[in-house]
Amino acid sequence: MALGVTLPVLRGNFGSTEYFLTAMEVGDFIGRVSLPTDLPDWETLSVEEKFQREISLHRVRNEIAPYFATDSDRFSGSLVLAVMHHQDMEYEPLSTFGFGGGQKRISATYRSASQDMGFLTLTGKEVLVPLDGQHRAKAFKFAMEGSDDKGRTIPGLKANLDLAKDQVSVILVRFETERSRYIFNKINRYAKPTGKSDVIITDDDNAIAVINRQLAGPDGVIPVRLVRIGSNTLPASAAEFTTLATLYDCNYALADSLKLVGKGKLEQMTPPQRELAKRRCREAWVRLFSKVELWAKALSDPNEGGDAARKEIRAQTLLGKPIGQLSLVRGYLIMKERCERVPEDTLCQRLNLINWGVDAPMWHGVLMNPNGRVMSGRGAVSRASEFIAHLGGVKLTDEETQRLLEHIHGNDWENHQLPDPVA
Repeated sequence: MALGVTLPVLRGNFGSTEYFLTAMEVGDFIGRVSLPTDLPDWETLSVEEKFQREISLHRVRNEIAPYFATDSDRFSGSLVLAVMHHQDMEYEPLSTFGFGGGQKRISATYRSASQDMGFLTLTGKEVLVPLDGQHRAKAFKFAMEGSDDKGRTIPGLKANLDLAKDQVSVILVRFETERSRYIFNKINRYAKPTGKSDVIITDDDNAIAVINRQLAGPDGVIPVRLVRIGSNTLPASAAEFTTLATLYDCNYALADSLKLVGKGKLEQMTPPQRELAKRRCREAWVRLFSKVELWAKALSDPNEGGDAARKEIRAQTLLGKPIGQLSLVRGYLIMKERCERVPEDTLCQRLNLINWGVDAPMWHGVLMNPNGRVMSGRGAVSRASEFIAHLGGVKLTDEETQRLLEHIHGNDWENHQLPDPVA
């Protein structure tokens, strides 16, 4: 049983729920918190009584715990904890200490506020159960100990005992089965998953996201005005050239082609690797944006005067559409890898010889549907990048050719051939 403690708190009410906001040292927090699955009677609870989702230990080990253990600028939002066995838990407002007994009277200015500021005493019998934050609660323990719940050392993670002194914000509510399950469900049901663009904009731990932001802007390779931020698609009326998500996928492919991290995660490149990848990505974009004629035309005037040209290129060609742009970059990388002796400028000249028109019959089944709509998805990009590489002079294997024809023509593939390369 944990020792009793008195915490300074702010008291509030939200709907019918009274709650207490305080800060606890992480070391003390770990000693008092129990995950739902750690409770003695968890296995005997009915489905109705089990309100928590399963914890992802893989995510805790590989993402959250390393962040808390290694990042000096670490931070966490408030965790919501249900207090079980709260019968002896007692709240005393500041106003209790400001009247009578010869004490100095609290002035009228602060009297009302002092009702909701005070001290919450826990006897030590209480059990604190996360309603929101169980992954972070487990990660605190892993980060402090440098090992998981089975005592296995977490590779690359050094125990951070200083984390025990950090103060984490917590919100305490009295535990009632129905109310606690209701709060948990509502918190998680209405929590909107972070969109891809939001991650690319805000994630400082993802090396590709950092590179992507640095290459889109005043010191980058494309003005931010020409990059659509909040959507993964470009409507016909859009003035932008590409989307942030497309630029990210292209930079990921460009960085991946450098083979900098071996079997490691590309997103977790070291700072020197990231700088090298950024420099190489920049060089590739400078070449493509200047040597691929349709792209050079689309970017020649980044201001309003060039909007009409960008819209026209998008309407008439695949290189004005995000999926066409990503397919070109990936096709170019295949050409670069398998045509080692061909200068990169020559590869770009070959790309210029390809008919990129949306009306060109050769794109049917590759990037265009029979109804005239552009295809989408990873499969279409993978198929189109091989197709582009073939057009650019890469000799595909018989297996690659058959697979590509099957994708394009289905069971009738044997009666068709790929169009002749432009080189």
